[in-house]
Amino acid sequence: MRFTIATVATALIGAVAVLAAPTSKYTGCSLSNVKVQPEAFVDPTNSSNTLPYPAANEKLVKIVLGYGSQNYSCVNGVATPNGAVATLYDLSCAFAVSPEWADVVTRGAVQMDPTAQLAGLQMLKNMFNAQFIAGVHYFKGDFTTPAFEFTDKTKFIGGVAGKIPALPGSDAGKRPDNFGAVPSLKLAPKQGMGSSYSTIYRLHTAGGSAPPSKCSWQGQRQIPYAAQYWVYKST
Repeated sequence: MRFTIATVATALIGAVAVLAAPTSKYTGCSLSNVKVQPEAFVDPTNSSNTLPYPAANEKLVKIVLGYGSQNYSCVNGVATPNGAVATLYDLSCAFAVSPEWADVVTRGAVQMDPTAQLAGLQMLKNMFNAQFIAGVHYFKGDFTTPAFEFTDKTKFIGGVAGKIPALPGSDAGKRPDNFGAVPSLKLAPKQGMGSSYSTIYRLHTAGGSAPPSKCSWQGQRQIPYAAQYWVYKST
């Protein structure tokens, strides 16, 4: 299925429309009844390899859509990761309707033209008087330290604590950069960096993988990607 801004906007509008009658709320919905599907933590090629599960004292406090690019430089013919940059969007109310709505939005986001994306978001903001942007995601200078800054002044600075391949059937990405979906990750906070949260999972990824063959480009290449980030806090 090819996703367009109209597809994504329709999905999100449908989700918030269902919520409108009882709640009139489009962002910041309760996640108390939302659970990760177990298969999201399991390596599809090796069932004995799993992402560590949330601890018993961890509470799901945010689900955001990250939409941006995974960045690579070409070093001796090998695509070398140079971190990522993404805008984060509140998916809580989409999940309050159903995970299927949220997955349509996530899979569709990677196919969007950035200009159309901004126009669509402005349309939604004007229609519902809601700020869907929840923060930004980027990497520190060493390209091994993912950072998240949220609009509510909270943050997370961490590192990879688990990795498995993307789920089967994940969106391979936007042509001509449809090289596959980046892996699912568990991120843990780095000591002394003042993180507000105990764990972030990158799940239900779309696009973002580097070309599988030898690279030859100059400078940095930006590969569009989207992913759900599930944010947990110790209680």
